Amino acid sequence: MNTISHKKTICPLDCPDSCGMIATVVDGRVTKLQGDKEHPYTNGFICRKMRGYPERVYGAHRVLFPQLRVGKKGEGLFRRIDWEEALTILAARLHETCERYGGESILPYCYAGNMGAVNRFAGFPLFHKLGASQLDQTICSATAGAGWASQCGDTSGCPPENAADAELIVAWGINIKVTNVHFWQYVAAARKKGGRLVVIDPYRNETAKAADIHFSVLPGGDSGLALGIMKALLARELYDRDFIAEKTEGFKRLAASLAGENWHDLVRESGISREKMEDLATLLASSRRTFFRIGIGLSRHSRGGMAVRTITSLAACLGLFAGGPGRGILLSAGAFRGEKAKLTWPSLSQKETRTVNMIHLGHALTRLEPPVKALFVYNTNPLSVNPDASTVRRGLLREDLFTVVHEQVLTPTARYADLLLPATTFLENRDIYTAYGHFYLGVSAPVIEPVGEARSNFELFQGLAREMGFTDPPFMQSCEERITDYLENMEGLPEGSDIQEIMDGKLVHSTNSCSDGRVLETRKRRFHFAAEAVAAPPVSCLTTAGEYADPDLLSRFPFRLIIPPHADLLNSTFGERYPGRLGEVLVHPDDAATWGVEDGEKVLLQNHRGTSSRIARVTTETRPGVLVAEGLFWPTGEQGGGINELTSQKPSDMGGGATFHESLVTFAGKAPDVSSLFG
Repeated sequence: MNTISHKKTICPLDCPDSCGMIATVVDGRVTKLQGDKEHPYTNGFICRKMRGYPERVYGAHRVLFPQLRVGKKGEGLFRRIDWEEALTILAARLHETCERYGGESILPYCYAGNMGAVNRFAGFPLFHKLGASQLDQTICSATAGAGWASQCGDTSGCPPENAADAELIVAWGINIKVTNVHFWQYVAAARKKGGRLVVIDPYRNETAKAADIHFSVLPGGDSGLALGIMKALLARELYDRDFIAEKTEGFKRLAASLAGENWHDLVRESGISREKMEDLATLLASSRRTFFRIGIGLSRHSRGGMAVRTITSLAACLGLFAGGPGRGILLSAGAFRGEKAKLTWPSLSQKETRTVNMIHLGHALTRLEPPVKALFVYNTNPLSVNPDASTVRRGLLREDLFTVVHEQVLTPTARYADLLLPATTFLENRDIYTAYGHFYLGVSAPVIEPVGEARSNFELFQGLAREMGFTDPPFMQSCEERITDYLENMEGLPEGSDIQEIMDGKLVHSTNSCSDGRVLETRKRRFHFAAEAVAAPPVSCLTTAGEYADPDLLSRFPFRLIIPPHADLLNSTFGERYPGRLGEVLVHPDDAATWGVEDGEKVLLQNHRGTSSRIARVTTETRPGVLVAEGLFWPTGEQGGGINELTSQKPSDMGGGATFHESLVTFAGKAPDVSSLFG
């Protein structure tokens, strides 16, 4: 007779929804994942990606045991070893590297492939102890966070539930139906009451197709649009005077700056006409219950921080930070604030070491001095997700670089490992999860034993530290102890919360938000239109673009390329499901006609950094001059590599974040038809 159980768990992936799930376990094997009906945000539904997650747990691509490279780097050829040998080799190599080249020659490289707080930061204590280079984790939300903090301070976003009572929901730079699917329940609820949805996005994605109004802003043009709306609001005196007077500072400086902005420049930069901007200003002013849902993706260009600053300034002009039914603004929840040092233990460092911006991995592996001699990768797949991937590949090919990869499946990066170690999935380890799209926190336990010889990040680094002879208190902690310690004094927990109940699986909702009319929580409890922590410019304004404004590059590469998420992938996760799949690139019919591109044709995108093959889809869902390549599909062996062969290591204007959506490209091997220019 089969033994069947149903166990609660939480999705660990880098998604704002952080879903509660139920795992069906038959004889110790997960056979089904479904949404937890008792989770107030998940409401019994999960995305199609996670419904198929058991395929990853038990699939042919799963890394099941430690392995040593036997072929050339990149070939993915290994021989099996046991954990004792793996830890002996690894400990000896790290000791040797420190002795010969110094601790800074070791570079840990990790991100949010597992959003559990313990396993995400599990390696930090050891790397602090070793004096390794530190990684500045900027690749996703650093720019958006810096833009928000510069004017909003430590104010949290408003709970998504507020949007259910909205008259107007503005989805700004976020494809809700693909990347924040559980927010759609609030859109649907608002619409049943007569509410409307406005989508602001460069192309007509799944959410834009379902919108009442879609504004096709140019990539990087969000600041121009938000400034134009504010300029129209101020000209007609349609802003929230009471909120601005009571809860903000610096409004007069913003007003003076807006008066100097030229409408022609705002229209050129945004790609939206003055009439449409004024119409949107009127709509916003007439909708008392307005909710802004802002996407992080709109910050991934050279003016990303300013984009977030201008949108939050617009929200402040409308009084949305006061919260209340149907009102609010949500970029990232910020609902719980634990003491990160309890996870990372920086006190173990004996001296300050260099910091490497993670988007500069290509540079770090090829040009940094003194050089990186050991690379330790976990929770990420840099060869797919990092900008300027061809340079990253050159670095990974170095014979003098010792690369360790702790991974669940054989990713493109894992193929370059010298030592490949098997990692658990969330179904096989314990952790604590918050979310950046909602206000719930939970702790989940393993629902099955580890498959094969997989070990969690936490188990790996605790075992490695002890193998290296380190007995500091952090290396003696159990996972249970680290979670409990982290929960102590955590901001956002409801008053009187029982930590043991949380450890046992009780879901809790944060009290830390701008909901129910709560005031702003900046140092002076005010919104700062003139950003205190920013040297220049202090108020929202038009700033100069990077690559998009380079005349030399524009003359050679006439198309703006953006690479938004794909419904079947989460960043590069699940790429193993689609071997050989190139992915599509959306091309406007006018551009297709000019460049001789046929629908369904394989095209080679090219710029000064690299090439990438895609299948052309000719459609009016994108603007002329804008190419859209959804998803980070794994390299296929076709000419060129993944889509990040084309993106830049240049940082954005704030926070050191990436500029994934500011690449200029052309069609390799094709020339435009210019015959019409000559009659």
